[in-house]
Amino acid sequence: MRYMPIARVEAGMALGQDIYNGEGQLILGRRLVLNDDSLQQLLQLGFPGIYIDDEFTEDLRIEQVIRPQLKREALKMVHDLFLDNKNIPMEQHNLQEIVMNVMDDVLNSQDVMCNMLDIKTYDDYVYFHSVNVAVLSTMIGAACNMNKEELNILTTSALLHDVGKRFVEEDVLNVRRALTEEERIMIVQHPKLGYEFLKENFDFLPEIYNSVLEHHEWYNGCGYPMRRSGSEIPIYARIIKLADVYDALTSKLPYHEAVSPSEAVEYIMANAGAEFDPELVDVFLRRIAVYPVGCEVSLSDGRTAVVMENYKEFVLRPKVKVIPTGEIIDLKADDDYRSLTILELIV
Repeated sequence: MRYMPIARVEAGMALGQDIYNGEGQLILGRRLVLNDDSLQQLLQLGFPGIYIDDEFTEDLRIEQVIRPQLKREALKMVHDLFLDNKNIPMEQHNLQEIVMNVMDDVLNSQDVMCNMLDIKTYDDYVYFHSVNVAVLSTMIGAACNMNKEELNILTTSALLHDVGKRFVEEDVLNVRRALTEEERIMIVQHPKLGYEFLKENFDFLPEIYNSVLEHHEWYNGCGYPMRRSGSEIPIYARIIKLADVYDALTSKLPYHEAVSPSEAVEYIMANAGAEFDPELVDVFLRRIAVYPVGCEVSLSDGRTAVVMENYKEFVLRPKVKVIPTGEIIDLKADDDYRSLTILELIV
């Protein structure tokens, strides 16, 4: 299985994974052989790329941090919660059950890096984003040796961090031009609106409300809405901030194209100590694959390869399979290739 930018996907290729919409509904199933109609559907929905099954990577299996079925359930829960109506569409215990399942999956996968590009469209971005931020945040929290009570607070806060956007007009969220001052004010109010919504409708610990409120604070005090800095910001909000920005940067949105995981990591590293808690950045970098498994990369000797395996402590030196020869090169361990580097991720 390997990732293929949508511009290179052709009829006759087989899907490498199930594709869902933001409600957790199956759109196209794994192993489906794409025809002109299904390819056109993918193009119309705006998918930047998909995973395909092919002979060259038939022995490549990508471990996922949480089970696909759990991700579908979490997507549906977030989708229902974000619907702008007066009724609360779920019981709190249902939400907490999903939170506990996400925690369990992450804790059972602590040796697994975040290795896949998420397949989503910007129309359903807010739902995928909420689930992705919850998973990434929980991975960071687990790597920080948080106990289960702390992880419960973190995962719940992360899953709900953007719930205030249910009160912001969709046209404002998806605007493709510079925001007016009035629109900017609407956007920056979403943490406070989410905080107030949760306090009115759910019985959570205070840390959850406060983490939702402060997930846009910057480590140097330049964020909003409280302009807090450093350890004044709850640890949960500092983690969510990191996961939030990473997923936003790597997502195609109406107002910007997606950047590669390596570019997003460069941004985060450059802003450690300013936008982000530098100690958390160090933890984060050990859990994120700069070059995700299944993606193509260009090598410094002019060749192209598919990433086959990543190493936590050597994220820039994965094991790759050269196209089209099939030669396996372990950039971490092979002495003959110490001078060979990866130039860029092809996405």
